[in-house]
Amino acid sequence: MVNTLANNDNNKNAVSSFPTQLAVSSIEQLPDELLLHIFSFLQASDLLEVELTCHQWKNLAEEEILWKSLYQRYFKVSELVGETYKEDYFRMSEADHDWRKVDELLSSLEHGDLQPDEALRFFGWANEIGGEEAFSEDNA
Repeated sequence: MVNTLANNDNNKNAVSSFPTQLAVSSIEQLPDELLLHIFSFLQASDLLEVELTCHQWKNLAEEEILWKSLYQRYFKVSELVGETYKEDYFRMSEADHDWRKVDELLSSLEHGDLQPDEALRFFGWANEIGGEEAFSEDNA
């Protein structure tokens, strides 16, 4: 009986390290469809990280269905403007970021706490995107 307990204890130790190894090898063996489903819960920045993992995950993380879902979820638009949804996602993200900067600056202006360096940054940004006509003296 003592011998059986000793064997059971040895087996417990062997089994306790085995699930970790099993988990590592099993995620590599998941079907692409299941990995895509898991990836569909990730944010764009996470998908970019997943692309760096291995060739299989890179190919899966670049699937249009994932980027289309992100694009539609965040921008409530379904029409593709560029060549890929991934490209459009980042283009729209950049535009959204630019508009947030404008909103922050306009809010500062409304409250009278717009600092001179913020004003210069705003007008510089407006010139970069082609908005200089809106601020020219002819339109004043």
